[in-house]
Amino acid sequence: MNIDVPDRNFLGLASPHDVKGVTSEKGVVERALCDPIGNNGIEAFLKEQKKTVVVVDDYTRPTPVDRILPVVLDKLNEVGIEDRDIRVLVALGTHRVMRESEMLQKIGKQAYERISVMNHYWRQKEMLVDMGKTPSGVPLTVNRNYLEAHIRIGIGHIVPHCQAGWTGGAKIVQPGVCGAETTDYTHWLSAKFDVRNLIGIADNPVRVEMENVVRSIGLHFIVNVILNDRKEIVKTVCGDFVAAHRVGVEEAKKIYLAPIPEKADIVVCDAYPSSYAVDLWQAGKAIISSYLAVKKGGTIILMAPCPEGVSAEHPELSKFGHKPYTEVKRLVEAGDMKDLNAAATSAQIGQILADGVRVVLCSDGISRKQTTNLGFEYSDTPQSALDACLEKYGAHARTLFIRQACEIFPTLLS
Repeated sequence: MNIDVPDRNFLGLASPHDVKGVTSEKGVVERALCDPIGNNGIEAFLKEQKKTVVVVDDYTRPTPVDRILPVVLDKLNEVGIEDRDIRVLVALGTHRVMRESEMLQKIGKQAYERISVMNHYWRQKEMLVDMGKTPSGVPLTVNRNYLEAHIRIGIGHIVPHCQAGWTGGAKIVQPGVCGAETTDYTHWLSAKFDVRNLIGIADNPVRVEMENVVRSIGLHFIVNVILNDRKEIVKTVCGDFVAAHRVGVEEAKKIYLAPIPEKADIVVCDAYPSSYAVDLWQAGKAIISSYLAVKKGGTIILMAPCPEGVSAEHPELSKFGHKPYTEVKRLVEAGDMKDLNAAATSAQIGQILADGVRVVLCSDGISRKQTTNLGFEYSDTPQSALDACLEKYGAHARTLFIRQACEIFPTLLS
């Protein structure tokens, strides 16, 4: 999509840094498996029982599971775990289930035909186990198939995240394979903080709580990749779900931290790659990233097709829209808003709107009426939205473009 902006109004383009992918993706994953961080590797967890679950992220994430999983399976075979003892569990969190065609594409034909693959059915109570509460009081409901495995491995990727600081690590289990009760708790916790104190911070309070949840449940080993903007593997980290993750975060910063000279009057952003543009539930991450780069009273213009609308799994977001935390909290306490996950998203973006930032949405999948109900403004095209903003803010308005905004962490140059 081409968007014209006068030179005098162009502040810059923030996007992932151009880093080359590795020559051999298989080789870099194999080496990382043999050089784990923070523990002694998969072999250290082998006992008489070898039932293994490999948890992978879903259609909302660009992790190239099809290129990673076969290497992991070969490693498991090498240490004595046969394919018949391995299951793959898709970490949906509270997303919709993946269709078979989507799983085949995500997992890859070779691995899909080799081992058993299943969705995490988070709505089905019989598929969950109630484990009580963590020491800090978080209710624990967890996928039954996950708990029945003796060895638990998570595969994911690492980019900035608006609640957990960064994706990857413990996130593959919480929210990945937990019930809504657990996920509601940690996500609602995020609504109590300024989003600027969460995104890009590896040890933020939400991440720490998620890791406490996972310690109570158990996760033996992670395989996390750092990808470039072409979704090629740049680095792989394996091992302990905290220690290895933090090493991966430092590598991811080299790609996804985007220095900007100043905050802009107007930020034009997209919600690509397409895994983030499936609905507004995912695409909204671009708004939060852009908030770090826009002036108070400025405008964020979001381009996101959202073919699945706002969020089929969290209809309360459409019903109530985005509101400030105090208002959302009142709705929650009154029992009007029951989905705390939706409440957290409502409050996070509601905070941005309450701070005087306008959001203009350009989407084929969300109607003008829905857009207004969400608290946004509607525009048929980003060009018309930008032209209107330039007229509003005047001849010296500064416009920043952010590419792949769901994965970007804008930072002001010192």
